[in-house]
Amino acid sequence: MAQSVMWKFLTAADLRAKAQAGAIVVLPVASMEQHGPHLPVGVDTILTEAVCRSAAESIAADTPVVVAPTLWCGMAEHHMAFGGTFTFDIPTYRAVLLCLLKSVERHGFSRVLIVNGHGGNIAALSAFLPDIARETGLKMRVTTYFDQATAAMAECWRTRRACTTPARPRPP
Repeated sequence: MAQSVMWKFLTAADLRAKAQAGAIVVLPVASMEQHGPHLPVGVDTILTEAVCRSAAESIAADTPVVVAPTLWCGMAEHHMAFGGTFTFDIPTYRAVLLCLLKSVERHGFSRVLIVNGHGGNIAALSAFLPDIARETGLKMRVTTYFDQATAAMAECWRTRRACTTPARPRPP
């Protein structure tokens, strides 16, 4: 059986080996917020982790990769009135993300792909990730997974075929 790509299922020794192999750390960032009466509040977190896991599994045979635990709380002040929502303010979100990334760096990893799954995080991530990259020395890229799917979805719509091949984001 192949080794898991999920950080939470690996041993410390497994993670040291992945760092020594130059693995890319995929860090899912999401939200815990209302999604109307028909969906659970964890939908952003659930979907983002699933997308990251699937993408990592699709490249794991060729590229060393590990999916870090999902940062499940993000910028969701605009959802607070609807119930079930947790939110960070900007300084707290930045500080938590910086601490997570410094931990990744201290464990010997140097490349991180942050995969966002919540629209409310986009502006904050864009604003402070350049500074965090300088503060940590990590090579980082950030994407929002539903933006990555736009071209593939358009092609499926244009050709009227089912989409079966996921788009592969460029590694850091």
